[in-house]
Amino acid sequence: MISPPSQHLEYSSREPVRRGTRLDSLPLNTSSSSAPAGDSGQRHLATYLGALRTHWLLVLLVTVAALLGSIAVLAFSSREYEGTSEILVSPLQRDDQTFVGLDLVRDSGDPTRNVQTAAALIGSPAVAEATARALGPGNDGRGVLEAVEVQPKGESNVLEVTATAEDPRLAADIANTFASVALDLRVRRLRRQLDALVDQLDTRLGDNTTNDAAAAAITERLTQLEAIRSARQDPTLSMVRSAEAPTSPVGAPPWLILVAGLLGGLVLGVLAALAMRTVDRRIADQEELSSIYPIPLLTGVPHVSTRERRVATELPPEAFEAFRTLATQLQDYGTGRSVLVTSASSGDGKSTVAANLALALVEGGKRVVLVDLDVRKPELSEALNKARNGGGPEGEGDGTGDGPFISSARDPRIRLLPAAVGGSRESLMRRVTALIPEAMRVADYVVIDSSPLGEVSDALPVASYVDDVLVVARLRHTDRSSLQVTRDLLQRSGVVPRGLVLVGEALHHTSSSYYMRALGARDATATPATRPATPS
Repeated sequence: MISPPSQHLEYSSREPVRRGTRLDSLPLNTSSSSAPAGDSGQRHLATYLGALRTHWLLVLLVTVAALLGSIAVLAFSSREYEGTSEILVSPLQRDDQTFVGLDLVRDSGDPTRNVQTAAALIGSPAVAEATARALGPGNDGRGVLEAVEVQPKGESNVLEVTATAEDPRLAADIANTFASVALDLRVRRLRRQLDALVDQLDTRLGDNTTNDAAAAAITERLTQLEAIRSARQDPTLSMVRSAEAPTSPVGAPPWLILVAGLLGGLVLGVLAALAMRTVDRRIADQEELSSIYPIPLLTGVPHVSTRERRVATELPPEAFEAFRTLATQLQDYGTGRSVLVTSASSGDGKSTVAANLALALVEGGKRVVLVDLDVRKPELSEALNKARNGGGPEGEGDGTGDGPFISSARDPRIRLLPAAVGGSRESLMRRVTALIPEAMRVADYVVIDSSPLGEVSDALPVASYVDDVLVVARLRHTDRSSLQVTRDLLQRSGVVPRGLVLVGEALHHTSSSYYMRALGARDATATPATRPATPS
């Protein structure tokens, strides 16, 4: 056998793919060399969209939870308002001797430091206590100090006195009261210092020993000090803007909080869906199924209950119609009369597919032999409740002249070859390859139910022998890695399956279904492949 290329293989759609054709003779594309540059982005987009489709309920729940959280924040959190008044800082020159001895703001050479010094003078605990008394009962200095912040306004020489409260008018009142009280306390302190300094200068001026020049300097200084005392304000600090009642609370508006919660929840939901897609080993949708195994999707069986999914139970009409579609395609586009049904994981529904495919074929007037090749779990033989009709031991027939095949109680037109439990893989292969030609002499189609190829390789030799292979997958159940193992095993054996049978969901009208019909049309016009010779 020729070893397949090491790259991931993709089937070329330019040539018909025939059962029995080896992969090394098929026109193949390598994804690393011939795939368009946008294919990777499209695959990633398909992955994201697939995760959203599969876990849309999770995305919705996370989004709604985030939105409700935003509403709760708006409902239970207190809305606060800020009122801001402004104080201008005008420091004295460092060489000005007129106001020596007074506690005024002097220029330090650093504008930032000047404003910070003034902020420390304004935002003191003494100012907060006086403000609390001015505001009235129910207020205390500690609360006022926590509600007020004094800080420079940018890089300017302006101080902002900002008060925070749950009521907009109260916020403005606190800011204005705090600034006014601070300036008033500064004036009171300055007045006491002025009185002491003026008295001292008056005493010096009344001293007879003072010369005329010194007396003139003292007189001029007293005049300037009296002007400050009569003005009743600190020449270095002055109110330039009073606070007004704010019209909106602090922070983002409610509508913005709701929008942020909605968008944040949506993003978290999408991330949760992608995480679930990454953690979940099961195949979620048809797009992911086709991306892992790019072969035609032949039919999709709608979801049925667990009871209806049992092999021997009659399916609803809409579900059984999918098997009529599958039977029609095998008759019109198939390459032969022997069909192997396998799957990647146990529980995917391959036995159900094999049994109902046989029923659909006999409904169309075909004679069918159903072979149970799942020796590890022969549920097909048990479920169809085989009738012996007086035949001999198992494997000796039922007296109808059909060899080892027995009648099915479900439909007498179906001949059943029960599973032969035990024996080696080689003996099993010899038995099956010897009985398939015999089955074809008494039936139009031989349908073989095999073990899941993604878990055990019992059916791999038979897959290379039969005319057509069907791979069964069930969404949200089939293991992703098991399907990849199935794909790789069949590729290395040179087997190109006829297509995929989807269980649990009706087939979407995707490019895969159109590809399948075009593939079948080409097969119908191609020269039939020669069946492999029966091994001795």
